[in-house]
Amino acid sequence: MIRYHRLLTTILIILLLGVGYWVYYAGHRSYSYLLIPIVMALVIVQIFEPQIKWLAAKSHPIRVDKVIRRMLSDTFLFYQNLPEPLRESFDKRLWLIIRHKDWTGMKLSSIPEDIKAVAMVPAIAMTMNKEDFLFEKYERVILYKHPFPSPRFHAWHASETNHEEGVIIFSIEQLFNAFLHPDKYYNVAFHEWSAIYIRTFDDDTFSGMKWLNWEELEQIAPYGKEHIEAWLGLPVEDLRQVTLHHYFIFPRQMQKVTPDVFDFLERVFKPVNKTGVLSI
Repeated sequence: MIRYHRLLTTILIILLLGVGYWVYYAGHRSYSYLLIPIVMALVIVQIFEPQIKWLAAKSHPIRVDKVIRRMLSDTFLFYQNLPEPLRESFDKRLWLIIRHKDWTGMKLSSIPEDIKAVAMVPAIAMTMNKEDFLFEKYERVILYKHPFPSPRFHAWHASETNHEEGVIIFSIEQLFNAFLHPDKYYNVAFHEWSAIYIRTFDDDTFSGMKWLNWEELEQIAPYGKEHIEAWLGLPVEDLRQVTLHHYFIFPRQMQKVTPDVFDFLERVFKPVNKTGVLSI
């Protein structure tokens, strides 16, 4: 992908040096005013660096790294079932949404790309039949190594979303382990993105939906209320989040236990078509 910001910066610096040499060393000092627009352009490019990088990314999206694609293929049934053209769309959308968000690692020198991918996978899976997949209101993602307390919840917990400020917070420990071992641990990323999806799109999307209770949910997953709340570090206030989580993580068992709910959610989330390529 073309690095527009770096390219623009390099061109302007070369131009500045060239004009500067021509003005001051070649004896054309009367043309020194030509340096002003170049310097101004260089300053503007630095100020708007994030916007330039985003425009470059959006113009030339690429697929996420092969390591991430292999991880998705090994652990995420929804991704496994996508035909190749839609896998490519999924990969490019995932790559774009990672670059769309403002990432903060608490006591982390850097945030690995696979961690960012795992945090964003639910957002892409839930919107594979929509043109709008960026959830632009939710700009900031904060990552801790381990469970954390917060001003809103004093108990140490694994994930949290501040809908008013558009901030999502995850513990990497719970986030990554649940993705790699879906049969053992509840996926906190799907928990938070389910709440965001419902809040964003629940106008008529779930009209007539029969949401599941704990008894039904515990027939679908190998873990129940006690495990989920212990893993989250907080009580579950909205079983709709758990219902959507189980649809994506345990679809076969949901189809067997509650086929009516599964069929409803298939109509909500199924990709637009089996062979077409979504626009990016």
